[in-house]
Formats: sequence, C-alpha cells, structure tokens
Amino acid sequence: ITISSRAELRSRSMSSLGPPPKAERRDVRSKRMSMYSLVVRVLALYMRLVQALLSLSVVKGLLARLEPIARAAVSRIWLVEYALSSLKWGHSSCVKSVAVIGDHVYTGCWDFLIKKWDARTGACVLTFVGHKQDIIGIAVSGNSLFSCGDNCRLWDAGTGEELARFGTGTYYCAVANRTHVFAAKANGGIEMYQYADPDGTIAANGVVITPVQIFAGHDAGVMDFELRGDLLISASIDLTARAWSISTGELVQTFRGHREALRCCCLWRDSLFTGSLDRTIRQWSLASGECVGVVESHDQAVRALITIDESLFSASSDRKITEWELPSASDGETLKEVRTLVGHTDGVFSLCEGNGSLYSGSSDCTCKRWSLQLGAVTQEYCSRKPPELLAVVSELLLRAPLREALPLLTWVQPLRRAVGLWKDVLAAADGGEHERLE
Repeated sequence: ITISSRAELRSRSMSSLGPPPKAERRDVRSKRMSMYSLVVRVLALYMRLVQALLSLSVVKGLLARLEPIARAAVSRIWLVEYALSSLKWGHSSCVKSVAVIGDHVYTGCWDFLIKKWDARTGACVLTFVGHKQDIIGIAVSGNSLFSCGDNCRLWDAGTGEELARFGTGTYYCAVANRTHVFAAKANGGIEMYQYADPDGTIAANGVVITPVQIFAGHDAGVMDFELRGDLLISASIDLTARAWSISTGELVQTFRGHREALRCCCLWRDSLFTGSLDRTIRQWSLASGECVGVVESHDQAVRALITIDESLFSASSDRKITEWELPSASDGETLKEVRTLVGHTDGVFSLCEGNGSLYSGSSDCTCKRWSLQLGAVTQEYCSRKPPELLAVVSELLLRAPLREALPLLTWVQPLRRAVGLWKDVLAAADGGEHERLE
C-alpha cells in the first residue's frame, strides 16, 4: 500500500468519525436539561409533602410523643448527629459544664455535644461534634476550649475545629493556663500536657499520649479544679481536696473532713471552699489545711461553687442557686445566706461568671443567665419550642439527605459538561486534521 493510499484510507475513516451534527448535540443537551428538571420537580414535591405532613395536628401530636426517643438518638445515630451539628437546637440531656469567652457561652452536655451560644440573643451558633462519651467538664483559656469525656480534647473556640487530643480513657474535668492543660483521669491521676508555646501559639496537634507531668495521690477521680499561679487545687471523689505545686509536682496540702465525695471547689483570698454530696460547704485555711467553717447549705448535693466579688454562689441538686456573703476574714466566721435564685426545674450542676453575669447549667437541659442585680433570669440557652422538633424532623427528612446528595449533584453536572467539551474539542481537532489531509 502506497503512502497516498494510506492517507486516503485515513481520510475516509476520519470523515466517518467526524463531529456529530449540531442538531444531535442539541438533543443531548435537551435530554440532560429534562433530566435535571425532573430531579428538581421530584425534590420540590418531596419538600411539599414533608411540609404538609408536618402541618397535620395528628403528626404534631405523634412527634411530641416521639420527642424523648428523638432526643435519646441525638448522639447515638451518625445521621442524627450529623444533622444536628449545624442545627440551632438545644441540648437533650444534663448541661454539666458552662464556660464563657467574650460574647459567647459554651455548654458541655451528657448528650456528647458541646454548643456555642450567642450570649445576647440565646441562639445556638455552633455545635462541636466528636465525643463518643458524656462530656463532664469543659475549660477555656484564651480562644482555646478544652472538653473532657473520652479523652481530653482541644478545640478552636471560634471555628469549632478539633486541634488535638490528650491521653486515653475517661477524663472528668480540666483547667488550663496559657501553655498547659491539667486533665483529671477517672482513676484519680492528674495529667499535665503542654498545648501551646510560651508566646501562646498552639503547638499541640493530633493525639498526644505522653503527659509532661503526672500528679499522683488521689484514689478516685477529680471532679473540679482551681488554678492560681503555681498552685493547683483538686477536689476528688475520694473525699479529699488537695493542693499541688505545679513547678515541682509535689503535694502541698490535703484537706480532709467531708463525709461524702467532693464535687466542686473554689479559692477566695487565703481560703478554699469545697462542696460535697454530703450537702455541706466547708471553708479551709490554705496554709494549715484546717477546716474553719461548715455550712449545711442545701437539701441535696452541692454541685458547683463560684466566688464573684464578695459573694459565694453555690448550686445544688435541689434546683437552687444560693448566694452567700463571704466572711470578712478567714477565721471561721459563718457564711451568711443572702438570697436564693430559683428558675431551674431540675438539679443545677455548673456555675460560671462572664461579662458581669452568672451562668448556670442544669439537668433540665438548659443553661441560664442571671442578672446579679435583679437575681432573675435574663436569658435562656436551650431548645426552642414548639417548632423545635418539627425543625429537627425536617432536617432529618429533607435537609440532611440533600446535604449528602448535593455535593455529588454539583460535581456531576460540571464533570459531564467538561467531558462533553473535551469530546467536542477532540472532534473538532479530528475534523481539522481531516480537512488538512484532504
């Protein structure tokens, strides 16, 4: 076969494989548009059907009955957890810990979630998802947020990004300074991890297993910390509170006297206050370790303590928050009850001060902000009812599945368009070569 005959054969084959006519390409595009139009109609019909069902009074009643089940499933089912991670929805269990950074309130809950709230409006603006165990304690330092549950985790408080994990096993509570975090293990050990450089730059990332230092001495888990300079105070289930030197790791003082497990502690001047399941608040001398005062404060366990100005606030399982006038000197003068703040419908587990207000977390699934001047609730951070459950169901049935599908849909169309353009380019190139050969 001569070169000219080969060129002729190639020219004929290329002419048979030339670009499709414009009318055929228009038909293909029309079919694609019809398909996408059908998908949009189906989704719109599905959305109207969901809205119609949710508007029926019978369905509303049924959903109200199913609400406890929905709440229990929040952190046990991945899809529910995913859907609620971006939903403006409240906690479904006991709010065990509260912290404040600037204009935002952070709550840690037994539903495995941490939520960030707008302190002014009470709106939930972010949910931190990741823990697979009850969140017992949270702590803040600067813009860093620490949470304790299945290990101790470090989060960016602004974005909700998980930055690092410390240790393995169950942790009860944590406290942090500028460079180190102190985390309490369930077995009583206190582990110190470095999470930032001296200039405050976050250095920890990934999983950090080895602590810088371990404070050993407690026989059971620590439930609360207080930090003042080089002094670390721990209150434990083993009926004792202890004072530690951070620089040396040595035990400085042990405070014994409570009849049942300790749940909280706070420092004031040269005194330490502790609260216990034995329903008492005890005042201790930091220097001698002696108990200088005891108050039978509540009808049930004392869960949280905090000092604000010249007042001590105590929270209890009896649903009350009590304000006490602090003694003028640490000589054993008895605490004087000032008033009782009533508003929670179940036990109060945590207290926090921020921006001149008192914040409380309760097993009634809410966090409340109290005016110290009025002694009244000025904001509540919780679920919004009655639209709450309807919004959740709508999220699960419509928005969550669409969020899973839309990324795929948004990639399919450009991919198909790119493939089509590539085919057109190849066809045009083949057509141009065919013309040159002729």
